[in-house]
Amino acid sequence: MDDTAKSWVEKRDGQIEAFDVAKLTGILWRGIEPDGGEYRHARELARAIQVYLRRSKRTTVTSAAIFEMGLKTLRRVHRGPAAENLELHRTLRQTRRQHLRISHGTGQVTAWDKAWLSRLAEGMWHLSPQTARLLAGQVESRILPHEETVISREDILDELNGLVSQFGLADAVPVSRA
Repeated sequence: MDDTAKSWVEKRDGQIEAFDVAKLTGILWRGIEPDGGEYRHARELARAIQVYLRRSKRTTVTSAAIFEMGLKTLRRVHRGPAAENLELHRTLRQTRRQHLRISHGTGQVTAWDKAWLSRLAEGMWHLSPQTARLLAGQVESRILPHEETVISREDILDELNGLVSQFGLADAVPVSRA
């Protein structure tokens, strides 16, 4: 296998990032763990998908296609319930994203958009796009399980700022609430 060949993933918002076997492992683990599987099984399946992508010489693939490959792989190794767990998790997150709104404090309310938060984190904290996207994903994971349909922009920024501080990224750059 040629380790220099990279596969790239096109995210829902159009951003492109390098395929990350650890990220796919985490996604597969989300489905396998409740089904009584082991973490190493998720890691091995993610690596198998990585090998497939490299051998097929696909340079860019959508995140949705990666997810579908994960589901198909789980079903092929007789982990149907794990695939169903993942599909349910994805459906619930998509539904929650569609209904979540941000109150900007000025009377303006907009739809939730993780890409917006990622761009904001980049600018506020001078973060790389990858780091900003990771933090925006963490904020999203924290707010989606709540029952509220409208969350304040200030609460979202507090979550972001807390993560920036937690990961030690806050030392050099002051936050602005722009």
